[in-house]
Amino acid sequence: MIEQWMVIPLGQAVITVNLNGIALLLILMALGGYAGYQQGLRNLLTVAIWTVIAYVTCVQGGTFVVDVINRLWVNAPRFVAFLIGNDPTLAPPLDPLITPGFQVPLFFRAMAFITLILLGMFFDSKAAWKGPPKEKLARPLGLFVGALIALLWTNATVVFWREFVAGGGTFEGPIATFLNTLPDVSILLPSLIAIFFMILGLLILFNFPKVWKP
Repeated sequence: MIEQWMVIPLGQAVITVNLNGIALLLILMALGGYAGYQQGLRNLLTVAIWTVIAYVTCVQGGTFVVDVINRLWVNAPRFVAFLIGNDPTLAPPLDPLITPGFQVPLFFRAMAFITLILLGMFFDSKAAWKGPPKEKLARPLGLFVGALIALLWTNATVVFWREFVAGGGTFEGPIATFLNTLPDVSILLPSLIAIFFMILGLLILFNFPKVWKP
């Protein structure tokens, strides 16, 4: 989808800037990556973790959490049977605790998302591992994490916006045009989140004694 964003008269010439959704998304990620590169991984870690938590629990309509709770509840008798030495296959599963497909209303999910991000920023100010990016990989990893945070925030906004419009909400103006242009890349984010936690796990594994040093 191509959107014409501005027409700037310059003497007798006219400069027209056309940006599609992917280009806009890459620009936002580049801004987040630049900020992350300047700050380094240490200074983004808390916000990144809370952003991932907020995205997983709020943006997916609550279905992820509901599915996990139902799965644990349904299979609880089999797990108990396994622990006491009985045959798990003979234990009858329970009915789902929460109605499958249940979704938390959009307004509460959006507010919860913002609240979790603000909590992340609050705890970030008190994080013990914050400090200047002095490690060799601090800035490159900060670039990746900064771009990931920008991507998660942007995609959360896009998902909320599309649900708002699908539910009959109306809003016009440059912001609406901007949000309508941005693509929904939800399908890519689980893999990126997994990569983030793999990197974090490797860093903790190989640098555990240094993690808590400022």
